[in-house]
Amino acid sequence: MALKRSSLPRTAEAVALAELRDAIVRGDLPPGAPIRQSAAAEELGLSVIPVREALKTLAGEGIVTYVPQRGYTVTELSPRSVDGIFRIRELLEGEAEANAAARMRPEDIAAMRTALEAQRAAVAAVDVQGAISGNRNFHFALLDRCDNEWMLRFIRQLWEALEPHRALAYRRAAAAGDAVRAEAILGEHEGIVAAFEQDDFPLALRLLAEHRTGGRSDFHRLLVVDAAPA
Repeated sequence: MALKRSSLPRTAEAVALAELRDAIVRGDLPPGAPIRQSAAAEELGLSVIPVREALKTLAGEGIVTYVPQRGYTVTELSPRSVDGIFRIRELLEGEAEANAAARMRPEDIAAMRTALEAQRAAVAAVDVQGAISGNRNFHFALLDRCDNEWMLRFIRQLWEALEPHRALAYRRAAAAGDAVRAEAILGEHEGIVAAFEQDDFPLALRLLAEHRTGGRSDFHRLLVVDAAPA
C-alpha cells in the first residue's frame, strides 16, 4: 500500500491520518483503490482503531468513500463532482487570490518563481511527484497570503479531493511520454508569475481564472478516458 511511518512524535491517529492522506495525494493509492484497515495498520505499526478513526476523518473530507460491507476506497470523482468542486473553487479561490494579491510581497512572488522552476525541472526529469509538488507550491505561494484562514481551509480540502486524480493524470502522461499538457501548464504558470513580477495584478488574476478553467477540462478528459471501454 506504500505507507510508511515517520519518526515525528504524534498520536497514533495523527500518524495514520497523515500517512494515509500523503499516500492518496501522492497517487500511491489511486482513485478507486481499496484501503484495508488491517493491512494499513500493519504497515504503519499501529492498531486498527487509529486507522479506522483516520479513515472516518478522510471520509468526512470526501477523500475516501465508505460503502457498508465493502469498506473504504479512495474516492472516484464523477463529471458532476468535478464541476461542483471547480465551481466552489472559482468562488473561493477567485476571492482568495484577489485578497492575497493585495498582500503580495516580493518574496512571495520570488517563491512562485522558485516553485515554477522546480516544477519545470521535475517535468523535464519526468518526476511526477516533483511536478505535482511544484504545481501546488506555485499556487499556494499566492493563496497562503490570503488572510482568511477559514477560506484557505476549504480551498485546501478541495485541492486534496482532486489530488489523487491529478497524480493519476500526471503518471499516465509520463508513462505515455506525453509532455504536451505539462508544458502548457508551465507556460500558463509563466504568464501568471510574469504578470505579478510586472505588478499587473488584474492580468495575473485573469490568467489564474483561465488556468482554473483549463484545469476543469483536464479532469473531464481524465474521466472520459477512465469511462472508455477497455
